[in-house]
Amino acid sequence: MFKMFKNSFGVPYENGGIYPTVAKAQQAISKYCEENGYSYSFNGDDEVIINEKTYEIYRGYENGSRGSYGIKCRER
Repeated sequence: MFKMFKNSFGVPYENGGIYPTVAKAQQAISKYCEENGYSYSFNGDDEVIINEKTYEIYRGYENGSRGSYGIKCRER
């Protein structure tokens, strides 16, 4: 399967003007998962397992957001 067809989703990040550190990204993902009833565990700084699926964690500029930062998880 091509990478462009992999499942991905954005994680709400309130401090869009500040680059998300690893700790802030993991905190936001934890909150997102707990609020939605998902099981999760971190497999390192840039990888998380949510409901038995592995995702890469991207931290950086959000496309089309005029310079705001965001967090995105993309299925491996």
